[in-house]
Amino acid sequence: MKHHKLPYLFFCFVLLNIPGVFNNSLHAQNTPDSTSIYYHAILQINDINLTGKAFEFFNKKAEQSLMQGDTIKAAYHFELIALGQFKMGFTHESELTAVKAMGLLDAIKDRTKTAEPRKRLTNHLGMVYRKIEDYDNAIWYYNLALELKDNLVDKIAILTNMANTHADSDNYQEAAAVLIPHYDSVLAMKETETKAVYLDNLGYFQSKTGHSSALNNMELALQIRLSLEDMVALFSSYRHLFLFYLDQNDKAKAITYFNKMKALSDQINSPIFELETMELKMKLEGNSDFMSYVALKNETERKKQLQENNYAAIKYDFQKKEKEAQKLELQIKDSQIEAEQEKLNKTIYQSITILGLFLTVFLYVIVRTKHRKDKLQQVYNTETRISKKVHDEVANDLYRVMTKIQKTETIKEAILDDLEEVYNKTRDISKESSIIDIHGTYEAHLRDLLQSYKSDAVNIITKDLSKVNWEGLDHDKKITLHRVLQELMTNMRKHSKATLVVLTFSQKGKKIIIDYKDNGIGTNLIKNSGLHNTENRMESINGTITFETKVNNGFKARVSL
Repeated sequence: MKHHKLPYLFFCFVLLNIPGVFNNSLHAQNTPDSTSIYYHAILQINDINLTGKAFEFFNKKAEQSLMQGDTIKAAYHFELIALGQFKMGFTHESELTAVKAMGLLDAIKDRTKTAEPRKRLTNHLGMVYRKIEDYDNAIWYYNLALELKDNLVDKIAILTNMANTHADSDNYQEAAAVLIPHYDSVLAMKETETKAVYLDNLGYFQSKTGHSSALNNMELALQIRLSLEDMVALFSSYRHLFLFYLDQNDKAKAITYFNKMKALSDQINSPIFELETMELKMKLEGNSDFMSYVALKNETERKKQLQENNYAAIKYDFQKKEKEAQKLELQIKDSQIEAEQEKLNKTIYQSITILGLFLTVFLYVIVRTKHRKDKLQQVYNTETRISKKVHDEVANDLYRVMTKIQKTETIKEAILDDLEEVYNKTRDISKESSIIDIHGTYEAHLRDLLQSYKSDAVNIITKDLSKVNWEGLDHDKKITLHRVLQELMTNMRKHSKATLVVLTFSQKGKKIIIDYKDNGIGTNLIKNSGLHNTENRMESINGTITFETKVNNGFKARVSL
């Protein structure tokens, strides 16, 4: 046993909510019967022999309750025995009895009927594991108990136990920090047993951290316990005060409380208390060899217990967790299968949706492109048909009339000039709408087209025509660009009176830009049918054409495709 630790004796009152189960029925009796006598013999151990008889009494009561099919009452009787065993120092026996009680409660399906005893037993097992220095399990049970408890008294009791677990690791600062926030609430409590446990332990923790209220809290707890006349609880207070004065080097007062402790130990007549008293005597006398021997012996026994896995509650909890784990594993597998199936279905739905969307967009693009090409082809066919008709019918007829007039000497020369002008116009219309042959290199085709408008009066200059990748342009765009440039050049020849035309070609990525500029007379921009046609043509191939002109300041256009 490590001498700095608080023994299990000082926490026995944490389970004092047990009287709530049968308390009303017991106190309602005018004359105490055997049950009431033995019940109090466990809660307040004043006569060790009577407490021993109480164990036998409640064990028989538990067996009778089982024979009568009253499992909850049987569990309660075992719970009382477990509490008494713990207070007497029979830790492992207390553990086994508590687990037996918990097992009986597990057999009852209606958990609402077993909630209260489960709360108490869970906290009790936390105390058991703290005593045998299995602190991980102790904290686990305390946390479980905190989740089950729903009133202040119960929570204070459990928090006191958790604080003591921190103290077992010499972390007195953390132990006090767990309790301090509830100090005012505890002082206002009427439950004197729980209050005494809280104040005694808090005072001892504070004494280890040099707090000025330490002695006052321990003495206040002692006064409460003196009124209760519980020997085990008084032993706890005397022990803490003995250790306090020993730390203060006040040996006289330490001896005073040691003598009181020794008297209680003799009266209780339990080997556990006798061993505790003997260890404290050796501490008082400064017998370091004996203390080392006791510490080594206790450590050896603890390790042996751990190796043998002799903790019944761990086995009980392991079996319970193992069943839950198997059940959870099956649930997880089912959930994984469902999740995978859901994921697969989701993937399929998403794939179908994406594929459908892709096909829709693809079909839309194809239909739109086909419609645009069909429209361009229709325009081209119409222009070609008009050109042929103008050439075959109008121009030929005009030519025939002119020939006939020339043979008639009475017709004036002016009429022949007018007819020749009409003929030239129809020839131009036919040429503008005729079939376009773009076989060979498109660059050469454009160069020929533009240079065909060159004359003695008009100079045509093309810049960087060869720097454009014309072969990357599709057939429809080539036809449309031909018509647009043809329209610009025709417009120039008819209206601008320009003497110089400059066309600059450039390419940025896939985008082709053509800048047109002449030095003609310009105009206030009013788009005629020809300019409108160029806009419509460029729009049909997702291109643009813009115009800029002023009177006496030439004409500009930019083609982009």
